Amino acid sequence: MLRIGVTGTDTGVGKTVVSCALLAALRARGLVARGMKPVETGITDRTAGTDAARLRRAAGDVDAWDDVCPITFAEPLAPMVAAERAGRPIDVARLEGAAARLSADADALVVEGAGGLLVPFTRSLTFAGLATHWGLDLVVVAADRLGVLNHALLTVREAERRGLRVRAVVLNALRPSPADVAESTNADVLRDLLDGVPLVTAPYLDGVAQEDPTRLAAAGRALADLLLSP
Repeated sequence: MLRIGVTGTDTGVGKTVVSCALLAALRARGLVARGMKPVETGITDRTAGTDAARLRRAAGDVDAWDDVCPITFAEPLAPMVAAERAGRPIDVARLEGAAARLSADADALVVEGAGGLLVPFTRSLTFAGLATHWGLDLVVVAADRLGVLNHALLTVREAERRGLRVRAVVLNALRPSPADVAESTNADVLRDLLDGVPLVTAPYLDGVAQEDPTRLAAAGRALADLLLSP
């Protein structure tokens, strides 16, 4: 079974778009792929326009909401902070039960984190810790913009230091075409610096494309092919 944790170099880098594209591409190959957002903050209704709703739709709109997104908070904060402010500690056992149910009949499980690799879920558990405990390989999503070299390398090096396997870095386009020299050169420079970690470039997808399963699957095909390769 393919077990992937999707993390980012920061918030707002395109983790959900990449996760949905990967799910769509896996399903286009005939695989049963499940998506999960263990904790989502900044929402009051997880079924309406949320990361979890998009993941569930990309996976076929069939999985139980309590499994796709077991825990939510209204304040748009790191999960640990939102939980402490709400007086509702994150129940890790609840997350584990949901992941186990999603995995039961699946060929692939794609788990999208919150923010970056070290964003805390509890005072003793980050997404890196969750990935270790659940046996997830990592896909690191990085936004194609100035500063990405440092952010991507820091995330990959920390993941490797913790013994996590980074299967790919996805350089995600935020615009239809490069806006400056940095965006024109980031991909080539990262390929040189990542020391054997594959780099996949993800095309810009507007709102319409993000809702189109065919276009999503096409955008995620290269990543899916890489992850499914021996």
